[in-house]
Amino acid sequence: MDGSNNLLSGGVEVLNEIKDNLLELHGNQTKYDSLMSDEEKLDKSIRNMEKSISDEILDTTKNRRQEIEETFDKQIDKIKAKIRKTKEKRDKRKSSKVSERIHAETADLREENNQLNLDAKTIFKQKHVPSWCNTRLYYALYYPKGLGDLFIIVTTLLITLFIIPCGIYFFILPEEKIFYLILTYIATVLFFGGIYLITGNRTKEKHREEILQVKGLRSQIRVNHKKMAVIKRNILKDRDESSYGLENFDEELNRLDREAADIANQKKEALLLFDNTTSQVIATEIKSRYEEKLSGLKEEYKQVSDEAGKADDRIKALTIKIASVYEPFIGKDLMTLDRLDSLINIIQAGSANNISEAIAFHKQSMNKI
Repeated sequence: MDGSNNLLSGGVEVLNEIKDNLLELHGNQTKYDSLMSDEEKLDKSIRNMEKSISDEILDTTKNRRQEIEETFDKQIDKIKAKIRKTKEKRDKRKSSKVSERIHAETADLREENNQLNLDAKTIFKQKHVPSWCNTRLYYALYYPKGLGDLFIIVTTLLITLFIIPCGIYFFILPEEKIFYLILTYIATVLFFGGIYLITGNRTKEKHREEILQVKGLRSQIRVNHKKMAVIKRNILKDRDESSYGLENFDEELNRLDREAADIANQKKEALLLFDNTTSQVIATEIKSRYEEKLSGLKEEYKQVSDEAGKADDRIKALTIKIASVYEPFIGKDLMTLDRLDSLINIIQAGSANNISEAIAFHKQSMNKI
């Protein structure tokens, strides 16, 4: 059927041949659509399974690696706890030994101060000097010396000339008047000034010799306190701990440090081994569990893809054949199963002898309609 005359002059057999080609085209198109749908579903199943495998490998290796780290970290934490306890014991031992050393090296000075205090009390008792005269406040107010005594004087004046008068004026008096404030200041100055003068007259003048004698003793006590402070400071600064008997603690700390470092190295090696070897073994084991099912899906996908390719090739061949061999002579509008059946019926009914006449008859019928 190479020419237009042969095709158009053909009859029912030619139309059935065209119809068979058209049916085959439609069948392959339906088959291709179904295969493409199956291929998409299989591709999605393969991708989901591969993602599940990848996620399981990632989660498993992550958890296993974390378990290794936690195991080693627990051991290291135990050692660190032992180190802290040992250091606490060492610090307590050192503190105790330092206190003993300070106590021993200041014993003579403390003993001397005890004797000086006893001498001062004895002098005041024998001469009937009031005991409160042997206080820091008394000597600061009547025999000041140094910044410490100046601070006491300023504080005393602040209390007597500001805090007490203002307290009386603002919180005790019924109303606030400048006159009352002046009177309060005058009364306060007279009261505390009088006490200061009377106390000085009764003690400073009457027992001057004894007070000055005790003042010298107190000065020596302060000198001794300064010496003791220097001794204490030097002992605390001393880096030589050989006399404190801390060797056992230091040996234990060194041993624990080495043990912690050794476990840290083991942890590093274990993680390196896991990353380089064990993780690959885990991945291989997980993949092997899904290998058969995944291979089956991929094989099925390949078969469906191949079938779809064949169907697509046949669709292309039939489409080209129909478009180049049949449509130019019969017309695209008549290339349907219903209209081909209509042409066949026209010929079989005797209304036409060939395809050309059947097409003409069909068109006349359509025009009448």
